[in-house]
Formats: sequence, C-alpha cells, structure tokens
Amino acid sequence: MRNSFVVIGDRLVTVSPQTTTDLGRIADCTGIAEQFYRAAECQQNTRPAFVTMAAGEVTISGASPLGSTMIVCAPTCSTAVVAKHVAACLTAGNTVELALFESPCALLLVLLLILEDVLPESRFRVVSERTGWQITGTNPTVIVLTETDAFLNDEPRVRFRDPTSSSTTNELVDFYTQSSTVRVPAGRDSR
Repeated sequence: MRNSFVVIGDRLVTVSPQTTTDLGRIADCTGIAEQFYRAAECQQNTRPAFVTMAAGEVTISGASPLGSTMIVCAPTCSTAVVAKHVAACLTAGNTVELALFESPCALLLVLLLILEDVLPESRFRVVSERTGWQITGTNPTVIVLTETDAFLNDEPRVRFRDPTSSSTTNELVDFYTQSSTVRVPAGRDSR
C-alpha cells in the first residue's frame, strides 16, 4: 500500500499506511491539524489590552503567552484532551513540547505526525523515551495533563478542571496565558 497525502494550509503532508488504515480517522486528524495550524497563526492578536495613564506614566495591561511550555500527558489522556490542550496552548502563542510516557494510539500518532510536519520544530515537538527526553525550551512552564485536569507548575499552584470536557476554547487559551503589565514614562521629554 502506498503513502497517502493530504494538504494542510499550503503544505503537502505524507501519512503512511502503517500508521492507520482507517481513512475516516486520517480525515478527522487532518481537520484537527488544520484547526491547529489556523489557531497557531492567530496567537495573541485578538486579546484585549487595557491602557491607563496616571502620574506621567502609561500602563498597558493584558495577557501574554507563558512562553516555552512542556505538556506532560498522563497515560490516561485521550486524543481529544491532548488535542484540545495543545491547540489552546499554541493559540495562546506558546511553544509546546509534548511529553508522552507511552506510545500514542494510532489516532494520536497520526495527529502528532501531521502537527510535526505542519508546524516548525521551534513551535511544536514531541519528547519521549524514544527522543531521549531532550528538552529544547529554556526554563519551560510545565503543565501536567490528566483526562480531567491540567496542573501548572507556577506558584501559586494553578489547576484547570474540566471533568465534563465542557470548557470553551477561550477558557483554555486563558489558562495558557499570563497577566502582564508594562509601564512606560509619559510626557513631553520622557526619553
């Protein structure tokens, strides 16, 4: 059997027949990967920023990416949960290193192969025993992901709970951002 090809964005992606023989699953993964691609391009441009001026100083407050992240998946995480969190983390403008302790199921494997092909390694990569657990991000924020929860390593401990998988994408994107404030001197000669 020959390789299958799908077009995502402006890239041609190869999917080998050894990965899965279920073309419906390949189509589902291709649709998910397309959403990842578009979401990652959006990044922070639609997030509001608040500007205030007081005492000769301009303050700009808003959300910014966490930066370098490592999502550590518990073996019980479903493909849907992993996909949802990786998409939200990328949408927030972060780089993602996904740590898997087990070999992924066929559906997740296809999704990961497509994502690795579509996104540059500087934005998304998978680390596992096979890759030697080599982390490329500098001081990554670690997120431990289970089927119903995500735990952030920052202090104080932050937890995102979604036992019914009913959260919106915006709530997840907000989880993968941080508040940031920039103060700039204002005035005629503020140099």
